[in-house]
This record gives sequence, structure tokens and C-alpha cells, in this order.
Amino acid sequence: MPPPRFPHLQLIFKESGDAKLEGGGRSNPAVVQNQNDRPGHSAFIKRMAEGFSRRAKEQQTARREAGLPEIASGVSFVVQIPDEDDGAIEFIAEKLGLEIVAEYEDGFLIVSSDDLDLQRVIKLADEFAQSKRGSGCMARILDIDQDPLSGKRIERILDGQLLARWPFPDAEEFILDVSIEVAAYGRPDKPRISSRTRPEKKAQKEALYTANKEQYFQAWDEKRMQRETEIEEFVRHYTGEICSITDDSHIIEFPDSFSARIRMSGRGFKDLIANYPNLFEVTLPDEIQQPVNPGAQAADIGAGFELRAPAANSATVCIVDSGLEEGHRWLGAAIDKPSSRCFIPGKPHDEVADYVAGGGHGTRVAGACLYPQAVPKNGVHEPLFWLLNARILDENNGINSRVFPAELIREIVRTFKETNGTRIYNHSVASNACCRLSRMSVWAATIDLLSFQEDILVVQATGNIRDLGVPPNPGILDHLRANRPYPEYLYEAGSRLANPAQSLQALTVGSISADFFQDQDRRSVSPAHNPSSFSRTGFGMWESIKPEVVEFGGEGVIDNGTPPTITNPAAVCPELIRCTRNGGPPFDRDATGTSFAAPKVTHIAGHLASLLPEQGSLLYRALIVNAARWPAWAEEAPVATRPRIIRSVGYGVPDLARATENAENRVTLITEKTYAIRAGEGFVFGIPIPQELRPQGEDYRVRIDVTLSYAAEPRRTRKSRRGYLGVWLDWKAGKKRESFDTFQARALKETDSGDGIDDGNFSWVLGNKKERDGVTNGVCRKNGTVQKDWAIANSYDLPDTFGVVVRGHEGWDRANPNAIARFALVISFEALGAEVKIYERIQLAIEQEIRAQVEEVGIIV
Repeated sequence: MPPPRFPHLQLIFKESGDAKLEGGGRSNPAVVQNQNDRPGHSAFIKRMAEGFSRRAKEQQTARREAGLPEIASGVSFVVQIPDEDDGAIEFIAEKLGLEIVAEYEDGFLIVSSDDLDLQRVIKLADEFAQSKRGSGCMARILDIDQDPLSGKRIERILDGQLLARWPFPDAEEFILDVSIEVAAYGRPDKPRISSRTRPEKKAQKEALYTANKEQYFQAWDEKRMQRETEIEEFVRHYTGEICSITDDSHIIEFPDSFSARIRMSGRGFKDLIANYPNLFEVTLPDEIQQPVNPGAQAADIGAGFELRAPAANSATVCIVDSGLEEGHRWLGAAIDKPSSRCFIPGKPHDEVADYVAGGGHGTRVAGACLYPQAVPKNGVHEPLFWLLNARILDENNGINSRVFPAELIREIVRTFKETNGTRIYNHSVASNACCRLSRMSVWAATIDLLSFQEDILVVQATGNIRDLGVPPNPGILDHLRANRPYPEYLYEAGSRLANPAQSLQALTVGSISADFFQDQDRRSVSPAHNPSSFSRTGFGMWESIKPEVVEFGGEGVIDNGTPPTITNPAAVCPELIRCTRNGGPPFDRDATGTSFAAPKVTHIAGHLASLLPEQGSLLYRALIVNAARWPAWAEEAPVATRPRIIRSVGYGVPDLARATENAENRVTLITEKTYAIRAGEGFVFGIPIPQELRPQGEDYRVRIDVTLSYAAEPRRTRKSRRGYLGVWLDWKAGKKRESFDTFQARALKETDSGDGIDDGNFSWVLGNKKERDGVTNGVCRKNGTVQKDWAIANSYDLPDTFGVVVRGHEGWDRANPNAIARFALVISFEALGAEVKIYERIQLAIEQEIRAQVEEVGIIV
């Protein structure tokens, strides 16, 4: 691959330090009332605690007498605190000695205790009544429900479909996904060591810290193993099984929990749900069966076409799907066949063909990854990357309910990352229903965890709205018959992203239509370049922007019948490679779906991996999103409609050229490496803008795009974004004509104040807050782990150095001083409607600044 004429430039790192962060909150009226009635509130807490103790002891005695499995972890109950009150959570864990099992909406917590007398709770309640120091947080305990079978607990553990069937029939067999909390409290603080600390004292402190840290992790590991063993024995007692796809693993572990797919009787699940104190979620397995629209149209054979193998050291892209037709003329030479593997339990590892009838599914996906625009009919084609074949879907294009998808994706990444160094995975697999928003699913959270641990990029399809659905997930025709027209039904709850498309780390891809189709009896459901009628929409978890990007995945055509039908004529379908196992042409326009939009974006990721092999996958994601643009209709739409635009098309359609290279009037700057940042830190970057690009006498418009892509360690027992990520990030940019010193003083503590002159913020489309920050109300950029914003500015408003600060904020891992997030940053400038050679001038300014930095370092040395 020849290097681009205008390669990306290095983004200059300026400074790091303590970031200036916003914060603050208001008093809760219920807390104030408890503070004003200390004796009454103390008596209430003691009464609840004593009732809990009596009930818990009776329960343990009854279990022993009935010969039921022993539970060593104690008993659970429900506590309510003010919503989003992290201080109260820490108080409950550290001062009251209760284990936080999980956090839910409206401040509800499930907690557990192996001290059935709750001695510390009663002691602090007495001290609260006497206004003793250290007991004040007892006022933030708003309510206690000591009954583990109360609706407040059960309705938060079970998903909606299971709750409707509770209590389960004893004899009926269920396959359910369960999640168990394993808390990690008491992490030792890092010792305070300064330049004045004597060497022998420093060595003592470090040795003690190391020993305490090892003891802490050992205790946590022992607790985790104990609970895993308890669950295994529990399931064995009721003659059930923990469903497994590998010989050595059947449980998915997170920093605060583990999850498993269990087959067991209703009687066993009733006991587990009612009595296991650290259980926080039970859900039905997702139904997974990808739609395929078989066609029978003929296509040119392409006798003059030749596919050559990629170079031996080329990047690799893993197609996680239904297998591939590895002998296919348009695919075979690009597939690394020795690496192919089937991950379907009970099938040989080498059974990797695409057995899906009607032209296959994985074969089509792989073809869209190699040929995103059209299938070449003539000439020689040499791909820039290898395709790897990971088969997980069966001949029905689905996954058996006994198979745990979270374990599948973990095993695939473990296999291909270790053997091939593969970092890019196309995952056109999703459930048939919308995702739940109460908590990140095990499947999606596993993708997030692997992305952080393994530096991988998962390109994920949003999933499809079917023609006809089942409650509570109606199909397109169901919506139309209920007088919910296109595009209104796209924003119904049942049209939300399918699991695991809500994953924060996955690059989620939706579908748009191409040209509008109409004949005498039929017409496209959607207008040209609008969201496809079947494409699921956002927002994602915590109102994160999902999908981030869209591509052409086809459209449906509706007729005038009563009732109407939806078909997919060639005119509205993307051209795709087909599997020829059961006959038919090698390629055709006969299928639609977000499954075929996602690999077109994966194609760009493969190019970036070939162009920038030393860079991390976070940069690939940032460049793809930064290269996305809205379709013309969206750019011209009223501002009030933008939240819906964001929900359906995200940041728009990514462009290969913008992602991989620049032009005379466009420059893209990228971080030279993947940075690690801690909570409270700020990393400042600057781009010198030469005077000739911002003259006062001339006026041209400049589009500024800023995209932050980061990863942090997730956990599942908390309900908010900041409780899900160990460290979370956001970014802020300089203002119009603001000097860099002034910007840096706003960004970091203990920096000079600068001159304080600026002409206000640029008109960012989204902003960092949901209301009154950017041009668009109702959306903000900071809720996801890829955060893009853009603004159109006058050239004379650009500052001499355009500054951006990336800021780290405390997440769930606040007790760990070494907790980090990793990030990449991309900033681009494009001169609009003017022949301004912006690239070369900024390139020269950057070279001069880097040279000056080197000389300064040399002088200091």
C-alpha cells in the first residue's frame, strides 16, 4: 500500500497536570428531614435491622433442616439512598460493613451481610441519635426493606418477561443467565512518598504496600472462587447444569462479578433467586437468529476477475459469523484458512463452511468487508488485510440457547489475538429483540472488558427490526398497521438497539438506504439516504450516542396490498458475495440488513490497521468516527430534529479517504500513541494555527472536528456510566481567539491565568451537556466512550494555538490510585468553499514547534 500523499500529522502534546473539573450538588429533602429527627430515624433503622436479624436466623435454620444447599455469604436486603449518592454507598460499605451487591435506579441498593446481628448498623444508629461524629451519613439511608422476597428486590433482579412468570413452576425447566456480585473493598492506599522520604523508609512503605495489596487480591480471589463453587453446588443440588462452550471455562468474570448461563428447574431457580444474597440479575437468553433474504437473480460471472492473497504480514480481520465459503473465487485467496475455526459446541473445529441456505450469511458479510461498494467483475484485486473465519452461527443462522454468547466472543478473541494478533472483529450478530437499559448485558460488557484488556475493535451491527415481530418487539408491518408510520416507529422502545449493540466500546453501525425506489405498485419505505426501515436506533446505555455511524445496508419496498408486504428487489439491495453451496450466482443484490452495513465500516478499520500498524485500535475507531458526515438531508434539517437524527444515523457515514488521508484543504491530526490517564488528570494538546490562515481581512469557513476514543475497565453491579467505568473521560476545547495560555489556565490547576481574552465558545453541534451547551439540546457528546463534536467557524476566529484538554474523572475504581483509562484523540480542520492550502501550512507550523521543543530539551540537558 503506497503511503498517502497527505498523511495524518502528529498532534502536539503540550502539558499534563491536575484538571479543573466541575462538580457540586444539592441537599436531598428526605436527608434533611432525617437529620432533623435523629431519634426517630435511629429508631426506624434499629427496628428494620432487628427484623432482618430475626428473619435471617430463621431462614438459615430452615435451610439446614430442609437439607438445602448451604449459603455462606449471608443474607440480603434492600436499602434506599439518594439517587447517584456515591458517598452514601462508600459509607454503607466501609462504615456499616455491608456488601453492596448492586445499585439500581432511584437510589435502591441490594446489600448483603454475613453478620446476621448487624452490630455495626445498630451501633451507628445509636451514635446517630446522639449526634456522634462519623455517624452523619445514617441520614442518607432513606429506607430499608429486610424481606428478600419483597417486590423491591425481586423486581430489580428479574427482567420483565421473567417477572411476569414469577414465582416459577417447580417442575418446569429454564435456561437463564445469572449474575453474582463479588465485591472488592479495602484496597490498600498507595503510600505517601516524597523526595524527602529516606531510602530505608521508602523501601519499608513500598514493601508493606506490596504485601497488603497481594493480601487484598488473594482475599478477593478466594471470595470469588468460594461463590463460584457455591453456585456450582447449588445447581448440582437441583440436578441442573452450568452451560459451557469450552472444556475449561463456563463462567464470565468481571472485576466485581461473574455471570453464567444455567439450566435448572423452576424450583431451583426460585431458591437461588429468593435466597442467594449476592445475586443481582437474572435474564432470559437472547434469541439470536440473523435474517437472510434469499434471492435467485442471475449475475455476471466476472471471468476477467482475479483475487490475489494479501501480503504475508498484512493485518487480519476476523469475521465472527456463520462461517465462510472458503473456496469462493471472490473470497478464497484472502482467507487465512489454517486459522479458521468453528466455535459451535458439539461440532468439529474444522467445520467452518457457511451452511445457511439462500446464499449464506457470513459469506455475504465477508464479501462486504472486502468489497464495500460493489463486487469487482474484472481486473486483479489484492486486499490489504486477511480474513479470518470464526464460525458461531449454525445452519439456521442462529445460536442455541444453551450457548453463552459472552463466552463465545471471549474465546474467539483469546484464540485469534494470541495466534494472529488480530485486533479487528466484525460482529454482525445480535439478538432479535431490543436491548435492556437497566444494566449493561453480560454480552456487551464482555466486549467492553475485552476491548480494554486486549486493545481490540469490535464493529457491531445494530440489529434489525423484522417485518413481523412479537410483543414487546413489533415488526415493521405491525407498526404500520398500528398507524405508526416511518420514521416514527424507529424511535419506539421496541426499535431500540439489539443486544450487544449497546456496548460502549463496540463501534456500532446502523443502515441507511441508497436511492429511492418506486414503480407502479411499490415504493421504498424510506427516502434516499435516510435510516433504513429495518435499522434499529439509539440511544444506547446512559443516553450514549449509538449507532456511531451508518452505511448502506439496503432498504425494504412496500406494496399497495391489504395487508401490505415488504420485499427486497435488487434496486434497493447492496451488491454482495453469495455462498454457492446450494447453487445460485456468486454475487447478487438479494439481501438487506445492518449485518451488511457493519462490514463496510470494518473495511475502513482494516485499511487503517494496514496503514498504521503500530497504532492502537482506539485510534482506528476515532479516525472512522471523525471521518463520518451526516447525509445532506440531515445537515439541512431543523435543529429541533437533531436528537432523532443522532439516534438513527449517529455521526453519519464514514469516508475511507477522510479516515486514511488528507487533502490540500483538509488536515487531520492524531495522537502519536495511546495515552493512559488517571482520574483528576488533564492532558492538553495544541495545534498551531499560522497567522496566514486566520487573517482579519479574509473570511472563509472552517469545519473543526474533534473525536476522543477511550477505553476503561467496566464492572456490572452499578447502574450509571461513572459506576460502570473505572475512569471516565471527556474533553474541552479552546474558545474563539483565546490565547493558549488562557485556555491552559482553564484546563489545568496551578497554571498561569493568561490574558483572559476570548470571544466565546465555538458553536459545537452537541456540547458537553444535554441542555444549553451546544447548538443541539437533548444530546451531549460525553456519555459514550467515543465522543465527537464539530463546529463551523470563521477563519479569523481561530486562535493562534487551538487547544483541547482530555480530562479524567473518578469512576468505580476511585480507591485505586493506579486506575487508568486509555485514549486516542483526533482533530481535523477543513477549509470549506475556498481553495486554502491549510494542510501544508499547519504541517510546517507543527514541524517548527516540534523542532523548538527538541531544541529546548537539548538546552535543558
